[in-house]
Amino acid sequence: MKLALLIGNRYTPWHFRGYRRLRGAPEITVFRAESEIQRRFDERDDEEAPFHFAPIHFDTQQGPASFLHALRERYTGREPRIRPFAERLQGFDVIQSWELFTGWTAEAIEARRRFGVPLSLMVWDNIPFNNEQTEERRAIKRRALRETDRFIVHTERSRRMLIIEGAEEGRIVYVPPGVDTDLFSPGPSERAAFGLDDGDFVIFFAGWFLPRKGLDFLLLAMRELITRGSNSRPIKLLMVGSGPGRERIEASIARLGIAAHCVFAGSLPYRRMPAAFRSTDAFVLPSIATPEWQEQFGMSLIEAMACGAPVIGALSGAIPEIVGDAGLLCQPNDFVSLSDALRRLLESDTLRGELSTAGRKRVLDHFTLDRFSNALSLLYEEIA
Repeated sequence: MKLALLIGNRYTPWHFRGYRRLRGAPEITVFRAESEIQRRFDERDDEEAPFHFAPIHFDTQQGPASFLHALRERYTGREPRIRPFAERLQGFDVIQSWELFTGWTAEAIEARRRFGVPLSLMVWDNIPFNNEQTEERRAIKRRALRETDRFIVHTERSRRMLIIEGAEEGRIVYVPPGVDTDLFSPGPSERAAFGLDDGDFVIFFAGWFLPRKGLDFLLLAMRELITRGSNSRPIKLLMVGSGPGRERIEASIARLGIAAHCVFAGSLPYRRMPAAFRSTDAFVLPSIATPEWQEQFGMSLIEAMACGAPVIGALSGAIPEIVGDAGLLCQPNDFVSLSDALRRLLESDTLRGELSTAGRKRVLDHFTLDRFSNALSLLYEEIA
């Protein structure tokens, strides 16, 4: 089988760890954007993937009018458009694209129409009628809802969203993402590598430094935890990630007077993430819902749970569905609620141990790579 994966600019090691386990070892070609975001992933994660790669460019990068398109993008907000590549999808047995509204999906639909290649569509979005700012996007969504052979969803929220938007229930397949439970597994702490001491109570955040990820209210919860009540252990916050909000976060830390309690570890290679999870007493995903976005899954949650790290998540988007009863939940954008949850973990070795065991079990029961790859293999075989 020949599989075309249309990835956009988010190709990461998680993709090839799951897809290289597909039954029958299909020949996979990854169509991905030549972009600054993708280059950062490549520089950070130097693991070798057994796939072919096909670069895709935008009209702001190539073509006779690229300079004009780039000016329009900068000064008028015009979205860059993918240069047509449907012709390159001829000869594949299955195409997989992402989201209803993207230019990638438009090219996949065109290839399906012209060459008869079955189309599966991976949908993370979970807000009905979202991403419809332009007529172009709305038109792509209408065609995708009509012409996609299978919709792949990772949460019940995404399934319900598709039904509301008009997708046939029989074409929607639930495939929970999986984590490599050999790589992400309990093990010795490596706190010294992050400048942390064994006696510290370590809170861990991993993700983009964007307002919607909720790091700002985690900092407020940190200050509450540090300044209110007596603490038996020094409290530290380990932050892994990057993004345009780094300066804002540093300013907030200084204003709150908690700089001595905060450690920036930068962006870690994927294979180093288990060491960070094993070094924590509480992993926190404090995402905030906005009108255009709410947490779509939270891969870091299942990675943390697989390593035996107790987790706290906000009641936002898919987080409660992923955590289940294997972690604590707090109100989104509520630093008091989050601080109270952190204090429960700080003050109870028993609770931390129970959540550590429950989290690992939940991942083994629901979110393994083998489960993910077996479900995808069956889907591809059905539509090819």
